Amino acid sequence: MPVADFLQTCRGCQHEFRVPGTLSGRTLPCPHCRRPMDLQAPSARIEDKLVGKTLGGCRLVKRLGAGAIGVVYEAEMPGQVRHVAVKMLTSKAANDERVVPRFEREARLCAAIQHPNVVGVHSCGFERGVHFLVMEFVEGDTLAAMVQEQGRVPWEKAARLILQVARGLEYAHSQGIVHRDIKPANILVTTDGVAKLADLGLAKQLDDERSITGDNGMGLTMQGVALGSPAYMPPEQIRSAKDVTPASDLYALGASFYQLVTGVLAYDGRSAAEVMTKVLREEPKPIAEFAPETPPAIVAFIMRCLSKEPAGRPADCGRFIVELEDAIARPDVVPPPPKPVKKPSTGPQRRGAPSSPTTRPRTGPQRRAKTGLGLILAIVVVVALAAAALVWFYLR
Repeated sequence: MPVADFLQTCRGCQHEFRVPGTLSGRTLPCPHCRRPMDLQAPSARIEDKLVGKTLGGCRLVKRLGAGAIGVVYEAEMPGQVRHVAVKMLTSKAANDERVVPRFEREARLCAAIQHPNVVGVHSCGFERGVHFLVMEFVEGDTLAAMVQEQGRVPWEKAARLILQVARGLEYAHSQGIVHRDIKPANILVTTDGVAKLADLGLAKQLDDERSITGDNGMGLTMQGVALGSPAYMPPEQIRSAKDVTPASDLYALGASFYQLVTGVLAYDGRSAAEVMTKVLREEPKPIAEFAPETPPAIVAFIMRCLSKEPAGRPADCGRFIVELEDAIARPDVVPPPPKPVKKPSTGPQRRGAPSSPTTRPRTGPQRRAKTGLGLILAIVVVVALAAAALVWFYLR
């Protein structure tokens, strides 16, 4: 008799998530903090007191998992065939004055994004002392679970899943939203193979430089926890969460792509600090060491996304999609590195700005030398004309 899926709690980060029954008895890393876990299905069924209760007009059916601040349930709505997911704040989190605004902000951001590759939010509310979101329920699993179960994902399948996420991310960026926590654990895949980006809890609006989570300028919250997951964070996000841009999301998507095709993280370590140090100072191990069958165009694309400098990555999600589509279509052809885009001149340069090499005016000794030479030539011409005039006068 097959073992049913079960809830597993990581002792390191306290995240709780559902695990396929086929993984029972194995030791695998936590999809959130990477701490090794001994997966073991419980011998007896554990009753959940909230199952069967109603919240926001939804009857809770099954607990799906929990994070640092919230718990997620599968639920059903009266008169609807499809189920929904209900995410609620824990009582401890609800008492934190910084968490509630962040939770409400997540609902607002998610509601603004209606895209087939982003998990949608139907409604939010506060009922019986509980803050909650009613979200789209995705029948399927996360990319993190896929890697845990399969080890490595065939490169073409991985590429097409990442391509779908990039399309959802492109729409989010068009709305002025940066995700800041893209990783396989936050990407759901439906039973039909549709990838959906989830969890906008750390998302940032580009026109809002304030951080609700108490960012101290070092990429950390007031509790000292990095804003994001270190293994997927680009160098600029590690240095300061305020420097996060859409290019930072493309790095995280590239790091997720790397993990899918290799089965390992681009950067790993015994602690978050060790991982972040590697991200800042080292290069990822060659993909060929883990997945030699990965074609060169795909390898080149992934490594381009993992560039430590934002300028070395695709310019935006649109370019990311075009370049990945080209790599899928011609996997054995590595395109030449893109030429840096030169910004056209927009009129007179502001005072003090450096001029281009072709139009830079001569200053200092160069200008004085040129001026002196011109003066000498003028004197010579004047003297020659005067001499010619005297000769003409005497000849007359």
